[in-house]
Amino acid sequence: MDTTKEILKKYWGFDSFRPKQEGIINDLINEKDVFALLPTGGGKSLCYQLPALMKEGITIVISPLISLMQDQVSQLNQKGIKAICVNSGMSYREIDNALDNVRYGDYKFLYVSPERLQTKIFIERFKLMKIGFIVVDEAHCISQWGHDFRPSYKQINQLRHIKPDVPMAAFTATATKHTKEDIIKELDLKSPEIHEASFVRENIAYRIFKSEAKKRRIIEFCTTLPQSTGIIYCQTRKSVKEVSQLLNSEKISCASYHGGMNREDREKAMNSWMNESSKIMVATNAFGMGIDKPNVRFVIHYEISESIEAYFQEAGRAGRDQKKAIALAFYSEKDLENLDKTAALKFPPVSTIKKVYSVMCNILRIAYGSGKDELYEFNLMELCKRSELDPLTAFNVLRILELNQMISMSDAFSLPSRLKILVEMNTLYHFEIEHENLKDITQFLIRKIPGVFDTYKRIDYHSMSGALGKNKATIKKELVQLQKLEIIDYIPATSQPSITFLKERPPQDDFLLHPDIYSKRKKSHLKQIQEVQKLLKTSECNSKMVLTYFGQDSESCGHCNHCINEKHKKSKINQLLLEHCTNKTTVASLMNLTGLSERVINKSMNEMINDELVYIENGWIRKFQ
Repeated sequence: MDTTKEILKKYWGFDSFRPKQEGIINDLINEKDVFALLPTGGGKSLCYQLPALMKEGITIVISPLISLMQDQVSQLNQKGIKAICVNSGMSYREIDNALDNVRYGDYKFLYVSPERLQTKIFIERFKLMKIGFIVVDEAHCISQWGHDFRPSYKQINQLRHIKPDVPMAAFTATATKHTKEDIIKELDLKSPEIHEASFVRENIAYRIFKSEAKKRRIIEFCTTLPQSTGIIYCQTRKSVKEVSQLLNSEKISCASYHGGMNREDREKAMNSWMNESSKIMVATNAFGMGIDKPNVRFVIHYEISESIEAYFQEAGRAGRDQKKAIALAFYSEKDLENLDKTAALKFPPVSTIKKVYSVMCNILRIAYGSGKDELYEFNLMELCKRSELDPLTAFNVLRILELNQMISMSDAFSLPSRLKILVEMNTLYHFEIEHENLKDITQFLIRKIPGVFDTYKRIDYHSMSGALGKNKATIKKELVQLQKLEIIDYIPATSQPSITFLKERPPQDDFLLHPDIYSKRKKSHLKQIQEVQKLLKTSECNSKMVLTYFGQDSESCGHCNHCINEKHKKSKINQLLLEHCTNKTTVASLMNLTGLSERVINKSMNEMINDELVYIENGWIRKFQ
C-alpha cells in the first residue's frame, strides 16, 4: 500500500503536510477517536480524506451545508475518488438510489446532512454498511455554546450506539474551551486524541475602526489597492447590492454573492473572482465555506459579524499563502445599535413562530397528523404576505422550526436539474424503436452523461441544446414526456426553496419549543453579541482579544491598529500624517497605516489644510511641494 506521503502527492500534488495534518492522519489510520481544532485554512478536509483512502469501507462525513458537501464530492470525483452525498434537498427516490449505490458500489465517501441521520431509510442502510470511520465536520454545531448550533447534530451519537467500534473524528475551525468540551461529551468520543493548532495568524493585521463614512472608506481603501484580491463581507443581501453598486459606479472590479442568487449566477460570480477577472467579492457569509484561494490580500467587514467565531473565520480567508494580509473592519454607532436588535430579530415571539407554522401548513395543504417525511416546494414571499411579516423575520422563524426539528430547509438554490434513467438498456432500446422522436435525447443521455443508469446526474441544458440543435424549452418538454413514460426520473431545478417536514403536523399546531432552541440560544446569542461589541470598543490588541476568547494565550501582535497606534504614541500626529502624505493618499489609507481613528485624522487634516500643508484633489490627499 502507498504511504501517506505518496497518496498526498498522488491525489493532492503536495510534497509535505501542513502543521498538525500528519498527526491527525496517523491517529485515524490507527483507528483512534480524534478531536481536531484547525483554524480556517488549516486543510482539515485532507486530514480525513487521505486516511479514508488507506482504510477499508466507506467514510461517512456529516456536514451542515449542501453547497459545501457538493463542492467536496465534486473535488473528490475529479480526483477519481468515488463520493456521493445525501441531503435534505433530495427526493426520497434519490436518497434511496444513493444509499443503494453506497452499499453495493465501491464508493469511499458518503457525505450526509445531519437531518438525514434520523430517517428510517438511512438508519437501516447504515446498519448494513461497512464503515471505515465517521467524520463530523463543523462539529461546533453540536454545542449549544457554539455559534451555529444545530440540534440535529445531537442525533449523531446514535450512529455510535449502532456501530460502537467505528472510530469517530470531530473537526471544527472555531471552538471555545466550553464548546470543545461539549463536542467531546455529546459525540461520546472515547479517549480522543486532541489536536489543536494555534489560532495565531502572524501574517494577518486585524484592524478595526469606527467610521461614520464606511462606504467612502471602503472606496478609498480599494482604490489604493487596485491589483489586490479581496473580499468584502456584508450581513444582508441588501448591503451586498448597495456595496456592489457603489464599487461598480467607481469602476472598481467586483462580483457579488449571496444566498438569494440562483446557482448559475453564483457560479459565474465565483469563477469571475477565482480567475481574477473580478478582483473583489462582495458577499454575505454564504460565501467562503470550503473556498481556498491563497492570494486574498484583504478581507473587509462592511458590517461586523454577530460572533467572534464568524468574524475569525471570515477574516481568516485572507493571507492563506502566508504572505501579509489585512483584515479590515468598519463599524458605526448604527451598527452597534443593530447588534443590540439582533436578538429580537433572530428570536421572534413564540406566538409569531406558531402563526407562521400554521400558515405554512395551510399554504401547503398539510392536514393535522400528516406531512412527515414529505418534501414540499414553497414560496417565501407568499408565506410573508399571508403571515404579514417581513422576509427576514419569516426566515428566522423557519430557522427556529428547523432547529426544533420540525422541518428541514434545503439549500435550494444549489440544487440543479437532475435525472436518472430508470429502465435497463434492453428496455430502452425497444422504447427508442417505438418512440423515434425521443431517440436523440435518450442517446445523448446514454453517451454524454456517464453513470446516468446508476445515479442522479446533473443536466446541462446548454450543452444538450448545442448537441441536439433544440432550444431549452423543447428539451424540458421532452424530458417531462420521458418522465411520464417512466423512462427517467426527472427533477427540474427550482428557484423556490424546499422544506421537508420531519414530524407530523400536530393537532391545533400545539407544539413546544425546546429550551435549548429558544431561551438558552437567545441567552447564548446575547453573550456572543456582547463579546463582539467588546472587541469593537477595545483599545487592546485585537489579535490578543480574539485569541483570549478562544482560550489561547498570546502576546500583542504588533500590527493591529491598536499596536501600531501604540508605536506612534509619542509622535506628533500632524507630523506623522504629513510624512505619509508625501505620496497621494486617503483617509482610509492613513487609518490603516497609522492606526489612528477617523476622527483624529479628519481633525488633523483640517488643521493641515488650513495651514496649507496638504490639499485634497479628486478625493486624494496630497502634500504641498
